[in-house]
Amino acid sequence: MQAEIIDSIKFTTLSPDTIKKMSVAKLIVADTYNEDGYPIDGGLMDQRLGVIDPGLKCKTCGGRAKSCMGHFGHIELVRPVIHPEFARFIYMLLQSTCEKCNRVMLSKELADDVRSALKEINLNADEQKEELLFNDIVKKLKTLKKCPYCGSDQHKRKFERPTFFYLNGETLKPDTIRDWLANIPDEDLVSIGIDPNATRPEWLILSVLLVPPVNVRPSITLESGERSEDDLTHKLVEIMRINERLSQDIDAGAPQIIIDDLWELLQYHVTTYFNNETPGVPVARHRSTKPLKTLAQRLKGKEGRLRYNLSGKRVNFSARSVISSDASLTINQVGVPMKIASVMTIPLYVTKWNIEAAKKFILNPDYPKALNVISKGGIRKRVTETNREDLVASLEPGDVVERQLMDNDLVLFNRQPTLHRLSIMAHRVKVMPGKTFRIQVSAAYPYNADYDGDEMNLHVPQTLEAQAEAMYMMQPKNLMLSARHGQPVFYAEEDEIAGAYFLTKGDTYYTKDEAALMLAYIGIFDLPDESEKGLYNGKDIISMLFPKDFNFTGNNMKGQVIIKNGKLIEGILDARMIGEKGSTLISKLFIDYGPDFIERFILNLTKISLRAIYKRGLTVSVKDYIVSNEMISERDRIIKEVEDKANKITEEYNDRTLESLPGYTRKQTMTTLLFAQLSEARDIAGKYLNRTMNTTNNAFLLASIGARGSIMNVIQMSMLLGQQSVRGKRPSRGYSGRVLPYFRKNDKDPRAKGFVTSCFFEGLTPTDFFEHAMGARDSAATKSLVTAVSGYMYRRLVNAMMDFYISEDKSVRGSGMELIQPLYGGDGIDPMYVNVEPSK
Repeated sequence: MQAEIIDSIKFTTLSPDTIKKMSVAKLIVADTYNEDGYPIDGGLMDQRLGVIDPGLKCKTCGGRAKSCMGHFGHIELVRPVIHPEFARFIYMLLQSTCEKCNRVMLSKELADDVRSALKEINLNADEQKEELLFNDIVKKLKTLKKCPYCGSDQHKRKFERPTFFYLNGETLKPDTIRDWLANIPDEDLVSIGIDPNATRPEWLILSVLLVPPVNVRPSITLESGERSEDDLTHKLVEIMRINERLSQDIDAGAPQIIIDDLWELLQYHVTTYFNNETPGVPVARHRSTKPLKTLAQRLKGKEGRLRYNLSGKRVNFSARSVISSDASLTINQVGVPMKIASVMTIPLYVTKWNIEAAKKFILNPDYPKALNVISKGGIRKRVTETNREDLVASLEPGDVVERQLMDNDLVLFNRQPTLHRLSIMAHRVKVMPGKTFRIQVSAAYPYNADYDGDEMNLHVPQTLEAQAEAMYMMQPKNLMLSARHGQPVFYAEEDEIAGAYFLTKGDTYYTKDEAALMLAYIGIFDLPDESEKGLYNGKDIISMLFPKDFNFTGNNMKGQVIIKNGKLIEGILDARMIGEKGSTLISKLFIDYGPDFIERFILNLTKISLRAIYKRGLTVSVKDYIVSNEMISERDRIIKEVEDKANKITEEYNDRTLESLPGYTRKQTMTTLLFAQLSEARDIAGKYLNRTMNTTNNAFLLASIGARGSIMNVIQMSMLLGQQSVRGKRPSRGYSGRVLPYFRKNDKDPRAKGFVTSCFFEGLTPTDFFEHAMGARDSAATKSLVTAVSGYMYRRLVNAMMDFYISEDKSVRGSGMELIQPLYGGDGIDPMYVNVEPSK
């Protein structure tokens, strides 16, 4: 039988008649269970709506709790109420139609605008955009003063959220609105884009409320034996009680004011039943004051059905622990604690080629052993001391043996938040003692991980397809270069860079024993050529890591690096060569020699450079930041020079001789120039430190080779903090005419607006401290806001583009083969390889 292709899906509202046809029971009793604990007939847990208790049968389909899918019921409302989610939709229809003859009064242009707006409203994910669109259309509709059909004058309509409508100051009741909408002719609805065969506008005024099945809102039995009802059931009970009271008061001839109050209360309960976060409506709560989770809250947001239960779920075959670093692992490995490896299982699909190995796992009483055997029929049996022999005897191809995790098994490793492709990669298992996951230091960057308590998740792929996909597409050694910029995402960091620097600087020599021990540590048992002194040069030692035919020329942070025939002839290996500032050497090695070589190279580089720094020793201490008399006098000179230039700009502004920059007023020009001039103080201090400091100062050394920190850290510790910035400008807000109460009003001194002249080593004055705190707080607040906005934007982009793929002709296409982009990226180039010269 050939499968039919769905052409389209249409979402419509339900008519009262449709709701009654869908329903299996009219609910009339505002209660759930009787004294014996059985569902009440006509109540909200009526057995016709399905069953949740074992032993009971559904009175509609005869199924039990596990087999019955549940059935809808309905409540007939004594007075109609407005569907709160369509209130703006209703208001636009009231604005568009004549109050007397109920015909649509719009011109063709305005009808087109309304048609497009009606499509957007209630469908747009961007609430702010939807609100602007709604307000814009309503503004246009308010210009309609006379009906072109009956000639009657039109009075002012008003809408108050969530569900109140007024005509010429008089309240419009829901039944009046329903009659108004019911009189709009079908042909008029078509003109504004509403299909009357699918949706009639009067159906948006509810006279019958659909009640979801019992399975959707199950009650739970507490330890005390009492039943606790679902939030939806609580809300439906309230609706039924008010509905019942309203019916009794109408029958008893109660005053209109009492009936109107009850009617409004019924509207409130229906509104909060659909959405308990409706703006302008008090939140419905439990007795404990906890807000009820009603329909909208069940569906939307991070904890809703879509994101929490469908997009992401709890999973089996996963583990979670704190991570720590281990320099003995490759970037492709993950150290797994024995406690986890002995519980996690990986399936061994039994074939005639591996059946003997599978039997050994079943017979083995100790690690690594089989924990379960799944027969071809799907029956799972736990392996125990008593049934081992039987399971081995009955084992046949097609069965599955679930064995404990072992070295070299492929697992997925993930750190949340999963922001990009490299937040989840496939690693080879290395079972280790301890309780933490271990990863190579170089593997931390793509995960954005550090070792201060970060937790990571490990997932074991269970199918051969998943294992193959992980092997070929997700191993770190194959993902060396970033798809974003083509630079390596695995590289040496901090101690490794410092160690490589000490190995490759010109005056580093080792004895034969030291060189042999260093190379043996990475599995190399040859020695390089001796130097004239009978010693071994660090450059020659690290050259043993390169292939003999490797040639490379590049620039590091200080000069040129030359490698000829696998030998480092000139230059040092710093952050630009092997670290995060470029890693041009690693890129070249990956392109020329492939992923397996680069995996081994990074491990060997890590080991040998850590050995070198261990031998040399490196400490950053307070003495690296001691402020000398020379530094103090230079700082005073820099401050005076910068302040003189700033004062000159202020004088030119006061004398009206300052020329305005293009597009700026004179005051804005002065502010911009002052900010730029005062910010220059740190640049001048940096140039001075570069001239006067050398690599005997360890803090300066680490900054200059890119291992850790920057010259800016040294400037702020030992020289001055410089001009502070709040929202990209000098601090200005605070008190009237001044930033802090310590300054005079309208003080032109640079220090009055964030120019901090002290440093951390000597300590900050109170005014310096407060001004520095302003800049720090601005940065912290901005970072958190930008993270939230960019995270949400990225999520929307991912959802919009998740079905795109690159076809064989390099075009980008959607899931239905539609053309998105004729050539991927506009140029068809993979960014991963764009910054590296091709192999020769």
